[in-house]
Amino acid sequence: MARLNSTGLGRRILPSIALMMLLLLSPLAGCLGGDDEKKPSKVHVVWGADATAGTILHIMAPNSQNTTQSLDEAEFTFDFNETYSEEGDISTFWVDPGNGDPVVEVNAADMSTVTVSYDKHGIYRATLGANDSEGNSGEVEVFLRVEYELHYDNTQSTDNPYPVWFDTSPGSDEASPRRVDLMSNATNPPGWLLQPGGPSTVTWTVRNPADTEEDASTKEIADGGEDQYGWGTNDPLAGGWRMDIDVEGDQITTETFLTIEYEPLETDIPEPPASGSFV
Repeated sequence: MARLNSTGLGRRILPSIALMMLLLLSPLAGCLGGDDEKKPSKVHVVWGADATAGTILHIMAPNSQNTTQSLDEAEFTFDFNETYSEEGDISTFWVDPGNGDPVVEVNAADMSTVTVSYDKHGIYRATLGANDSEGNSGEVEVFLRVEYELHYDNTQSTDNPYPVWFDTSPGSDEASPRRVDLMSNATNPPGWLLQPGGPSTVTWTVRNPADTEEDASTKEIADGGEDQYGWGTNDPLAGGWRMDIDVEGDQITTETFLTIEYEPLETDIPEPPASGSFV
């Protein structure tokens, strides 16, 4: 009676199964292997800038509403003059400022610079990009540091100065302020013959966003004299702060300066210009 040699049959079947699985999986492996990888772009973003760190200058009018008298935003101008494409002609340059404002785009045939501005302090992740006539695009990320200066000038003599308000909340989630400093000057104008003057007792009180007293100082200022109060802190709480100025005695004038600073996290301006070749 003939016997089936199972060992020999198994040797013939196993290589066949392995070959079939290899043929079936090869196309799938090709699909899975490269889709998530970034491919070199045909557009090379080469950029320069006038600066990557700037300061907002805010001048406030002395009233109960803390009305803005003037606000000079921090501006940054990027130059794409050396940007090029391997395939087509560069058609547009653009900048996404990273603060929620719309993308600023210009026609490359008309100009090679793009300017963006910020009215809120913070560290911003801006994206610089360019498109070409063949539908290719390239982009690079640039960090910008925007700091803040406040000038509050109450030149009208008063015995009830308005509070000085300031907000330490950053305009982005990239970083929080490193430091806040203020300097407040108080002057007791001299009296005159028909209206003699006298001393003034001035108390400065800084309150954080929870309305908790952070610091206070009281000074007596003689008639015709002046004095000042300085305060600062690292890593301030985010939110609305205020400094109250209380006066007992003769009227005074006040002038307050405040700065909000960040760690120097901005991108260095490339020299020679940097090229972003991945999208």
